[in-house]
Amino acid sequence: MVVLRALRWPEDRASLLALDTSFTTDRVYRLERRPHSFALEERAIVPSVQKSYPLEKEVDALPTFDWVQVASDGDAVVGMVAMRLENWNRRANLHHLYVAPAARRQKIGRIMIEAALSEARSHHMRSLWAETQTVNYAAVRFYEGTGFTLCGLDTSLYDPPDVSNGEIALFFSRDVT
Repeated sequence: MVVLRALRWPEDRASLLALDTSFTTDRVYRLERRPHSFALEERAIVPSVQKSYPLEKEVDALPTFDWVQVASDGDAVVGMVAMRLENWNRRANLHHLYVAPAARRQKIGRIMIEAALSEARSHHMRSLWAETQTVNYAAVRFYEGTGFTLCGLDTSLYDPPDVSNGEIALFFSRDVT
């Protein structure tokens, strides 16, 4: 049985570093530029794209976040969500949300989103905000399926050596109330 619990630092460090944050997709979104607008077009791709979000550079910053929860199944860490609260605009910002591939499609991601919404609500935030990439088709569909709305994009957020396949940042928002 999967349980969502607060981060235990530094006890959880090794398990978080071992968390499989990868995904594989044969569908992506491509940005179509227009004179005064953009459109996202879903495209099938061959070969499939595989990507991972290694936590080595991020894990030691987790204790500085306002809220971090770990999804565990017995002793195994199968997911993690981390959030910062931006008081100046009352927006809760999801910085990390991962579910291990073997644990996906078991509603763990939805449980983490509901918990994040509850935490944001308790701090009087007005919205929950998330970022993903045009190549992370499953994440885009996940956010849309959990009530988020596409609210923006950034064609220059990522450092070119760090990305491939024309990745563009997509931003999603959901009202907390």
